[in-house]
Formats: sequence, structure tokens, C-alpha cells
Amino acid sequence: MKYNVEMTGWEFHIQTKSINNSEVEEAINEINDIWQLDEMHLSGEGDFEICALDNSGNSPLTVTIYDESRNILLEIERHEINHYSELEELNANSWDINVCIDPQYSDDYINTLYLEKDYKGSVFTYEIESDDIPKKEDFLFSYCCIETPKGDIDLINNLIYKSKILFGDLESGSSKGGYMSIYTSDGENIDIEE
Repeated sequence: MKYNVEMTGWEFHIQTKSINNSEVEEAINEINDIWQLDEMHLSGEGDFEICALDNSGNSPLTVTIYDESRNILLEIERHEINHYSELEELNANSWDINVCIDPQYSDDYINTLYLEKDYKGSVFTYEIESDDIPKKEDFLFSYCCIETPKGDIDLINNLIYKSKILFGDLESGSSKGGYMSIYTSDGENIDIEE
């Protein structure tokens, strides 16, 4: 039987790029505009990009399972879903992502241009097939941790069903704003205002 799965929460669309010192100066003193800097440096050209749901516990995240008639069979809250390493047969997998974008600790960034766009109520949708009705314990997460000078950003990397990573589609919710920072190799954290 086929089931639809929806994972709903607060979406972070994050893009980063390494920029040199003259690009930092230009960004701060001449341009100082989030969307112009996005167009110049990040539109399809970033060094790292992810669209994922918040895993910090500061915003609601739910997984809802529907039957073919769109009847809700199961609703699972974030705290009810374990990390994949909780299953002994899966803990050797490397499904988590850890990315350091702090130029003081990463060889990949001279200075980091960081853009975050936030969306409330974004939904990842998946389709699964199963002979059994899905249960809470069938679902697991893998994580993405982005290390920044301002602290770690914790995201959901994958939703896993019966030991297999699910691949689905994302529909972004309502936009809640964009934020840009420049992290320099000298330890400065510069916010670019919208």
C-alpha cells in the first residue's frame, strides 16, 4: 500500500561562499545590500547550500502519515523520532553532515559570506510503500550541523523510513526574512542589513 508522508517545520535555506579580503571591503563599504550581494556571489555559485528544517527544538517540527484517501494515520512530534545511530545496525552509516564555515577554523573559507532565508510552515513530502501501516519507530533522522562563529545551526538532514533515506519534494512556506553575515578570518562578524 502507498502512504504519503509530510515533514513540516521551519525551513532554513542557507548558502555560503568564501570571499577574499577585497570582496569583504566592497561588500561592506560599497554595496551593503543583501540581495545585491546574493545576486553577485551566491546565485547558483555558492560553496555550500542546503534547504532543511530546523532541528534546534526552538520551532515545531512534525511528521504526518496519510493513507491514499488523505486520512491522517499517524502524527509524530520531533522529540518522538530518534537519530539513526540509535539502531545498532545503522550506527556505522555516515548520514550526518558537519560543515564548518568559520574561517578561523576552516581551510575552505578565507572569509565567509553567509546568507540565510527563513520560511515558516515548509513541507517536505514523500511517498512510501509498505505492507504494514507505518509506526513511529519506523522513522529516524540524520542531522546537519553547520558550525559558525555565532554558534552551531542544527538541521534535519534526512528523514529515514525502515532504514532507508527518503527522497522527496520541498514546498517552502511563508517567507520570514533573509539574513546575511560576513565572518572574517580576523574574527569579525559583520551583519549586512536588509
